[in-house]
Amino acid sequence: MIKPYPIGKQDFKAIIEDGYAYVDKTERMYEMIKNRTFVFLSRPRRFGKSLLINTLQQYFEGNRELFKDLKISRLEKDWIKYPVFRFDMSSYKDLPVESISYAISNAISKYEKEYSIEPSDKLGNGERFKNVIEAAYQQTGRKVVVLIDEYDSPLLAHLHDGKLPEVKPILQELYQQVKVNEQYEQFVFITGISRFSQVSIFSTLNNLENISMDDRFCDICGITQAELLENFREDIEEFAKEEECSFDEMLQKLKVKYDGYHFSKKKTDVFNPLSVLSAFSKKELKNFWFETATSSYVIDHLKKHNAQIIDFESVSLFESGFYASYEDVKSVYPLLYQAGYLTIKDYDKESDVYAISYPNSEVRVSMLEVLMPSWVGCSTDDGKINMQRFYFALKAGRTDEAFELLKEFFLQIPNVLNNKNEKHFQTVIYVLFRWLGFYTQSEVNTSKGRLDCILFAPKQIFIIEFKVDESAEKALAQINEKGYAEPYRNDGRPIVKIGVNFSSKERTIEEWKVEE
Repeated sequence: MIKPYPIGKQDFKAIIEDGYAYVDKTERMYEMIKNRTFVFLSRPRRFGKSLLINTLQQYFEGNRELFKDLKISRLEKDWIKYPVFRFDMSSYKDLPVESISYAISNAISKYEKEYSIEPSDKLGNGERFKNVIEAAYQQTGRKVVVLIDEYDSPLLAHLHDGKLPEVKPILQELYQQVKVNEQYEQFVFITGISRFSQVSIFSTLNNLENISMDDRFCDICGITQAELLENFREDIEEFAKEEECSFDEMLQKLKVKYDGYHFSKKKTDVFNPLSVLSAFSKKELKNFWFETATSSYVIDHLKKHNAQIIDFESVSLFESGFYASYEDVKSVYPLLYQAGYLTIKDYDKESDVYAISYPNSEVRVSMLEVLMPSWVGCSTDDGKINMQRFYFALKAGRTDEAFELLKEFFLQIPNVLNNKNEKHFQTVIYVLFRWLGFYTQSEVNTSKGRLDCILFAPKQIFIIEFKVDESAEKALAQINEKGYAEPYRNDGRPIVKIGVNFSSKERTIEEWKVEE
């Protein structure tokens, strides 16, 4: 029997008691708890961090009955109840800056009441939190557990509105007590999206162990393929019937769409939990995570740094690059990785260099669609119908018809854009091809030069060279003279060579020449 899916649910107690599907991560959680005291974990939004926090809360509050059928029940023998202080900072991200301190004050008031502490208007939130920690320790005889979920949510919400300097001291006042009171703390767990190493808000908290890229905990959030097959085999079978395909074909579709996240050198494949469960529930392969987790601060960050979308496909980073603060650097890659838009694809041990790229088709296609108005210059809807017609014409081998539609699309792009150079035209075509789902490479280095664009369609390979204010014949001649098609002769698909000339005056394709 297929269990209901806990989509959007973060309450571990309710998930277990109400019989929702649950992927048992408690063995990994137990390993983290028993060998560490101060832990930081970075994962993208909607990846299960809040559920993990809630599970930790139930564990440290000694609610043994909830765990009786889970892996941790074979490991834990004591089940000691500790005082637990939990703060969900994501609930403050939409508040005006002046209301954040008041909201934190209300959260502390709940604990003051629990431990019979008289509130004082003369004390700040930090001092009040300190008093609560000490009171809990003195009254229970147990060290306390501090759980802070999405610590950076209020920071990211004000990343580009000039109010970050006002938010930081409000949060610092609370967070610094974690370090000050470590003698009273049994376990501290902090989650977020951005790294803390260069964020001054944690400058005093130098004892946090960052497990975000630790091989041992790379799958502590998300769903591995083994977990998917163990827990959701019947769900995959039902989905396969809906899609009229085999079990293995359905699994491959899910992998292409939602798998591909890697959070360490080990490169263990992790499925996006929200997306794959939503797909089972809806029996649709839609872009569920991107529709619910895309944040304006990411788009604003890309625009602020004038990021080139063509550069997101293959990026090289040293490990230190993953920890760069979004406040200090111009690179967009750390934030894109931390937020889940890029992921680790390879690691070279000799050079200690990571290769990062889009995790899967859900993120790649959705990212291109969201950013298209900024990079292409017109709304998605304006060109979507033409581009769908272009897609089917190109797939069917009707090249002239396809490029007539592409010519029409370029005429829809506003004149205010800097669209009079080859780089711009090339980028726009690259974005369109990738958005439509074609595997595309641009500026491909060969032994005799740099190929502008290669497009791998289901039944053909298209070798494309661009010119501006020259001629399509010259572009096609370059393909032949440089032998750009030669490396792909053994692929088996027919090769179509296309020379394209753009007119900077007309701002669109002027002519094209096709050779098959």
